[in-house]
Amino acid sequence: MKGDVFPYFRPSHDTVRFGPWMWAADSESEQLPSHLPDWDSNTDLIIERDVQLDLDRLARETGITSDASLALTTSWTSSSSDMSSYVPPVVVSASGTITLRAVLKGERLGGVVTLRTTLTLARPSAVRAPGVAWFPGSVLAEHRYSVGLEPSDPPFPTHEIDFSRTRLNPDASWHLETTTDLTAPFLGSFLLLLNTRDQELISAVAKGRKDKRQQLLIEDLEHGVGALLIELALHHRDELCDSDRWPPGTVGDVLKRILDAASKRADLRIADGPHDLAEVRTLITGAARATGRGRQFE
Repeated sequence: MKGDVFPYFRPSHDTVRFGPWMWAADSESEQLPSHLPDWDSNTDLIIERDVQLDLDRLARETGITSDASLALTTSWTSSSSDMSSYVPPVVVSASGTITLRAVLKGERLGGVVTLRTTLTLARPSAVRAPGVAWFPGSVLAEHRYSVGLEPSDPPFPTHEIDFSRTRLNPDASWHLETTTDLTAPFLGSFLLLLNTRDQELISAVAKGRKDKRQQLLIEDLEHGVGALLIELALHHRDELCDSDRWPPGTVGDVLKRILDAASKRADLRIADGPHDLAEVRTLITGAARATGRGRQFE
């Protein structure tokens, strides 16, 4: 990490080049995206990457001689399951090109999975020199990559409350508490409030088997919330697009993914005025349905 001071020399960024993580998508291999919205926990995540080392340059920069041994290790941590594990280390060969492969069990994954690749000292040089890594396991270089295994707009907490006792309109069925802080954690900032006066909706949201009317109520709620999230993302479009990568799980990360998915279905925009409002609202509600929110056409 930036700001860390190590008691030994480490190679420069160009000396150890971490290639992108690739994953087995259907029958092909493609670059692992930062988000897998259709993730199935019954499916293992099979990944691989190439790492290229300039061994001559590494020796000059670190002082590690050819009689030493280096290894690359891949570890992972899941935010929702709190599980972590690692793949057995791979010894760096004389060619300096190594392919790392890993199979992550689907039932152990969820939320945001962080992959960490480290280049470590496996066996030190025979002669110890000042400033040269000596202890086995010393980290010479590392790379982290996070992938979200969750829907583009993950389910957020719900809370039942009597709207007549709050600032909210007592005749509304639901209200979504939001934030404009794009760096805030999404699940800690967004809260779906359900009006206890609408007992029919409360019963529909409760777990258990639902009849046709209850299912329609749930689909209407999903559609309304989905459209609201798209509209909120549109209002933040400039900020969201200014950054190529928001930290996983933040409001910016979730809204950027929602915006990207919705924009593939329609040329979305914010209304210029009352003359434009109806058409823009149709675009947004259509995009919400096209991205799987709410009742689908048969």
